[in-house]
Amino acid sequence: MLAIVPSATLNGLDGRLIRVEVDVAPGLPGFTIVGLADVALQEARERVRGALRNAGFVHPPRRITVNLAPADLRKAGASLDLAMAIGILLGSEQVRAGGGRLALIGELSLGGEVRSVPGVLPMVAALARRGLRRVVVAAAAVDEARLVEDMEVCGVETLEAAVDVVRARRRSRAAAVPPRIELVEGAVRAGEDGSVSDAGPAGRAVPDLDEVRGQPQARRGLEVALAGGHGLLLIGPPGSGKTLLARTIPGLLPPLDDMAALAATVVASAAGEGPIHELRRHPPFRAPHHTVSYAGMVGGGPHLSPGEVTLADQGVLFLDELPEFGRDVLEALRQPMEDGRVAIARVGRAAIFPARFQLVAAMNPCPCGFAGTSDRACRCPGLVPERYQRRVSGPLRDRIDLWIAMPRVAPRALVGGRDPEGSGVVAARIAAARTVAVARPAGLLNGRLTGRSLRDACALDGSARHALVGLAEMERASGRGTERILRVARTIADLAGSAVVRPAHLEEAAWYRPADLRLAAAEAV
Repeated sequence: MLAIVPSATLNGLDGRLIRVEVDVAPGLPGFTIVGLADVALQEARERVRGALRNAGFVHPPRRITVNLAPADLRKAGASLDLAMAIGILLGSEQVRAGGGRLALIGELSLGGEVRSVPGVLPMVAALARRGLRRVVVAAAAVDEARLVEDMEVCGVETLEAAVDVVRARRRSRAAAVPPRIELVEGAVRAGEDGSVSDAGPAGRAVPDLDEVRGQPQARRGLEVALAGGHGLLLIGPPGSGKTLLARTIPGLLPPLDDMAALAATVVASAAGEGPIHELRRHPPFRAPHHTVSYAGMVGGGPHLSPGEVTLADQGVLFLDELPEFGRDVLEALRQPMEDGRVAIARVGRAAIFPARFQLVAAMNPCPCGFAGTSDRACRCPGLVPERYQRRVSGPLRDRIDLWIAMPRVAPRALVGGRDPEGSGVVAARIAAARTVAVARPAGLLNGRLTGRSLRDACALDGSARHALVGLAEMERASGRGTERILRVARTIADLAGSAVVRPAHLEEAAWYRPADLRLAAAEAV
């Protein structure tokens, strides 16, 4: 007998509806899965067989063929286990369906427990787009599945419980859906009638900005960078506070709006960063180790999994010890920094992942860490410091808006003096500046403005235009470098509450230039 059970699988960040067609026919006992299933799906035969037996059902001694349609789409993961098991029970007439279209998503254990799988949110959204309005998922994934609008979600912990839902003729009353959102293939859109309370970065202790002492220029540069979404590079000797300053970022960024929170939640769901109970309101903060591979940074692998640039979408990607990263890894950042997305192509598969992140990086001036400092001599021979700095290529340098030199902090500044501003005060200014920026016609943070939208936002008068030309010529700035000065100056003006960019704003913006290290000059200030 033939049974057809709707289910879904994950393809990149998008869910795909899968028709699990199970044919239980007379013949030699066997269990065959067709339809471009990966190794994990082929192993579902043993999981399903054990789950059926240990849940009190009979694995029919017949010829079982499972077709995963569409046949030309590669399927991966264990999300189809539950649908296969129910299909076998229906095909062998051990269970009769109670009526109504019902989709099933979940992994089975050998004992018959139903486990959650990565990507429940985009998979349930794919079912909703195809007209299904009822889905069975693992109990641990109910809150995540209920983020999708107009979907009745049934959470089960065991295969027996899933069978009871399939047998039922009357639908159970769906619980109230907390946020009402709609997911559209290839994009995300938030609904109008719901919001979710903020949740702090799970499991991460975020230092307060008042712990960073003696670095007024770096603190100011970080505020400007976060207010405008600009790329930032911190340079200084070991112990100057580069990493500590960067670790304060999660406490300085405002919560994500509905659309950005939904996009971040979809990425977290597809990456298996569960459990997900509500929209991710806090911007992601990713800090991969410098040994990360190319695929780990931009995505890829056998299943086209998202990389760090996608996991940092709508948030911050922090690269500590920047020159220690592989050259190919750093060069791969150029396209996503420019386009806000990364295109990955493998044999027979292709995907486009979002990658609209803000790059924050830190580095020592040389391998020993003391080139250009006045308090300690550099031990690196010859041209080693210069070669070390050249590991960050010119095109990547040109895409980083702010370069900040962080000198060694004097002990007197660490133990004495007034307490600096804390994260709460600075975060309020950053949020206000961002609100002003996105209220403009372009609707973008200043770090994303280019061309006419950038010139319209800056509204330069004659003196400001003259100052910009002089600064660009003095710095020998490229076209991108000139726009960099304008973008940063627009953010400085927003922080100052100025509707137009003035020469003083341009001069400060030009100071944050990708020039030589100049740590000695910074220490003298």
